[in-house]
Amino acid sequence: MKKVLLPEKIIDEALQLLKSKVEVVILDDITEQTIINEVHDAFAIILRSRAKITRRIIEAAPKLKIISRTGAGYDNIDVEAATQYGVMVCNLPGINSVPVAEHTIALMLALVKQIPKMDSYVRNKQWHKRNELIAEEVVGKNVGIIGLGKIGREVLVRCKALGMNILGYDPYIDKQQFNSNDIQFCNSLDEIFSKADIITLHVPNITETRGMVTKQLIDLMKPTAYIINTSRGEVIDQDALVKALKERRIAGAALDVFHKEPLEPDNPLLELDNVILTPHVAALTKESGVKMAVEAVKQVIDYLEGRMPKYIVNRRELNLE
Repeated sequence: MKKVLLPEKIIDEALQLLKSKVEVVILDDITEQTIINEVHDAFAIILRSRAKITRRIIEAAPKLKIISRTGAGYDNIDVEAATQYGVMVCNLPGINSVPVAEHTIALMLALVKQIPKMDSYVRNKQWHKRNELIAEEVVGKNVGIIGLGKIGREVLVRCKALGMNILGYDPYIDKQQFNSNDIQFCNSLDEIFSKADIITLHVPNITETRGMVTKQLIDLMKPTAYIINTSRGEVIDQDALVKALKERRIAGAALDVFHKEPLEPDNPLLELDNVILTPHVAALTKESGVKMAVEAVKQVIDYLEGRMPKYIVNRRELNLE
């Protein structure tokens, strides 16, 4: 019976499906050496977001044929090394688009409506502060959506329903796919950062986007503007963002992703009252948790039973077209 390695446990429904087909080994921790110690006879790895599959791991796995991610992102896999050793890398593009878009809208409304402060007022017997009128309306505000893939488009639909004006930036898409009545495209990041009341990021963590939101861009934001990141922490210059938030040069931020996860106890973001923090959970709902794990398992089973998995990141490089 072939062996499938799980650096992290997956949801029971998916686990039982997998166990009906293969031997399953679940690791106690996600360190590189622990994975290396167990991967030598593994046929497949099913991977969540925390563990990293490095070149050393792939080189220690001569029987490895497929790595299947439970989500869309695959920046925790050395795809180049996998391709070099003939290992198929699979992901699930679009599977979590709706929950991430919903989380983005929830953060947006929490920022604009000042929900954390309102909650604090009630708990601290400061009912009178309701008259400060610090909450705002989103209707009529300019929302800048950076990255208009599957998630960005779901965010667009929801923002349009809220009566917002949509600004967009994505140099990789065909703008003809969009109705000009729904969105106004900006020609540069400078333009969208200077015009938007709310910026929301929906880009992958790749060379072109790493550190994309620089101090210079943050300095272009309106003092009343907010920024939301549910993509990857590496996209934003965190030090520049913290400085702008501390100095109240922007109104606030909502972050679901960070440079280092989990946040360390001395991270300055934890001290700020104008930022909302969530623990990289935008994609994690009851519904999506089951779906992501089951579909990742199915891709491994497809390969095992001689069928081509649907979503192969390195399909072209492996000459599987």
